[in-house]
Amino acid sequence: MRGTFAYLGALLATNLRAGFARPRAALAQLVLMCVNNLVFFIVWMLYFDRFPDLRGWGREDVALLYGITAFGFGFMVAVAGGIRDVARTIVDGGLDVHLGRPRHPLPSLLMSRSIPSGIGDMASAPILWLWLGGKGVVDLPLLILLSLAGGLVMAATVVIAQCAVFWWPRLLRLAEQFWEIVLMITVYPQHVFGPAIRLVLFTLLPVAFIAQMPVESIREADPLKALSVIVAAVFYGALTVVFFDRGLKRYASGSRIVVNR
Repeated sequence: MRGTFAYLGALLATNLRAGFARPRAALAQLVLMCVNNLVFFIVWMLYFDRFPDLRGWGREDVALLYGITAFGFGFMVAVAGGIRDVARTIVDGGLDVHLGRPRHPLPSLLMSRSIPSGIGDMASAPILWLWLGGKGVVDLPLLILLSLAGGLVMAATVVIAQCAVFWWPRLLRLAEQFWEIVLMITVYPQHVFGPAIRLVLFTLLPVAFIAQMPVESIREADPLKALSVIVAAVFYGALTVVFFDRGLKRYASGSRIVVNR
């Protein structure tokens, strides 16, 4: 375990250094993303200025939803930006580099790059929680924990979908766009949907566990709902490894030989 954590730490440090190799550009991305999230939320502020609620949800609830999504999404792309390139790497035969490393290839693949703008997403979350969401500093540990769990569900869902190209390479374009599809659904309050759609959002496309369920657990002070988010993160994380390993048996090498000099 110590060796595994040391390996993951080395991957993370390397990717963060690469992501911030141009510090001014990275800082600009970070700031712009933070501002973008806050500006985008103005649409909801205008909505709630005219209407009292959205089927029982107020501005504070949607602010929590946005903040949880932003923090989880931002953490994942900052730490494991390779999530967005899984399908392309598989189809192009680029897994060779990761297969030659001393641990399971999936962490190396996911942590192959860092996207600095993700830290801007994370920075916008406390503003949404504390200022617009009406929460206090004492709520931050639970908010961060549920955000990270929801971010893991998001990452797992995207990776599982992108692993489909192991069997059907022609789905590459759809697999690459799946990240945006999941994000678009997540930032919209899902409690307005009917039972059939909500069932899909909790199973086949577990978007509800990314932010909807964390918000409900905080609104209702329900520890069982909070626990369900953590259990979902563990379950879908393990399912990702299963899908990847099954697909890896069908992988065709791209003959990319890495020579150490």
